[in-house]
Amino acid sequence: MKTPHHPSRLEIRLPSLHRRLALRLALGALVIGLLAGAATLTLELERVDATIVALASQEAAAFTEQSPGVQEAAQAPLIQQRLAAFLRKRQSQHQGHFLMAEIYTPSRQEIAQANEGLPADVARQVETSRHRFPPGHRSWYHKIAAHDRLYLQVLTPLFTADGRPAGTLEGIYSIPPAELQVITGRTTAMVALVVLVVMITAATLYPIILGLHREQAELSRDLLKANLDTLAVLGSAIAKRDSDTHAHNFRVTLYALGLAERAGLPRAATRELIKGSWLHDVGKIAISDSVLLKPGPLTDDEFTVMKTHVRHGLDIVHQSQWLEGAAEVVGGHHEKWDGSGYPQGLKGEAIPLNARIFALADVFDALTSRRPYKEPMPPGQALEIMAQGRGRHFDPALFDLFVRTVGPDFQAFGGREDDRARLLLMRRAQPYYMA
Repeated sequence: MKTPHHPSRLEIRLPSLHRRLALRLALGALVIGLLAGAATLTLELERVDATIVALASQEAAAFTEQSPGVQEAAQAPLIQQRLAAFLRKRQSQHQGHFLMAEIYTPSRQEIAQANEGLPADVARQVETSRHRFPPGHRSWYHKIAAHDRLYLQVLTPLFTADGRPAGTLEGIYSIPPAELQVITGRTTAMVALVVLVVMITAATLYPIILGLHREQAELSRDLLKANLDTLAVLGSAIAKRDSDTHAHNFRVTLYALGLAERAGLPRAATRELIKGSWLHDVGKIAISDSVLLKPGPLTDDEFTVMKTHVRHGLDIVHQSQWLEGAAEVVGGHHEKWDGSGYPQGLKGEAIPLNARIFALADVFDALTSRRPYKEPMPPGQALEIMAQGRGRHFDPALFDLFVRTVGPDFQAFGGREDDRARLLLMRRAQPYYMA
């Protein structure tokens, strides 16, 4: 029968990776775009303010050209007339103009004031806005929005034709709707362009990052395969010392993995269970052949020596950080639920869960497999014998789950001595290490 294909974790994760990478890039681009857009908007608004203040200053300069002597308080009546006439003329030309203006001498004495159609609510806002005369020859401004229009309260210096200070003009400048529309459109376009550039950059980076991740994933998969192969070879070498086959190692790991999955064991714990199952008897490498391969029953002294394989196994796995988690199975697979096991005599849930799972798999495979000294036992008979150890040797809840669910596993690989169990285990184990 053809072995079914189990997609690797890499194959399973690629569509998910595409989505997560695209989502993260999109979110990152959105955040960067918003920040860049906000920064651009701030800069553009500052430029807009400077442009509008410049327009207001041009209007003030135009008034100065038409009204020489504005700095002289003695000419206040004449300046008052000229200011009112100037505002009416500018308003009739339907362009940016002052709706209200006040003229101050260089000594900050008000000598003229004119109001040509300033809305009352805007006037009230002006009254509540304390202006200040800017130092030097700079301008001061304050924006006022009303009636879908934008107004600028501005103080701007006045100069004579020969460049001497002529006073200060304070006015409410009405920004032309057409000019405001152009400014708004330009600002919007600039912000949109910045955001678009960020999004295009993110879209360009997506295939590059994805390609780099593919390469990294391939390298990780190769390294993982090398680790798993080494693990399997080491486990097989130990199994070969103990019997004429290493298939037991693969079968028992598959049984343990199946029970762990059905029991809902977390992924991290399952990874350690797989490693521990492969290496459960690694300490037997330190047991002499006279004890390990003795065909008959062991004496008490020999059994004492045999039990030291647990300690030797722990010594071995503790030398590798990657194998540290396997210690639960290596050190606990001979413990028993009632506390009569070894090496620590742990009892009940004090026995690591991985060790309790593996104990069921180990005994079941030993009973249902052919050994040089015995024939394989039917699974039903094996479970009947194991039932005698329920609550004594085995965790009763795990035993009940094992009895209900082990059938399909036995049908798939139980007692087989060919390469099927090895191939199946490699396919099923890999996904747990490709997270």
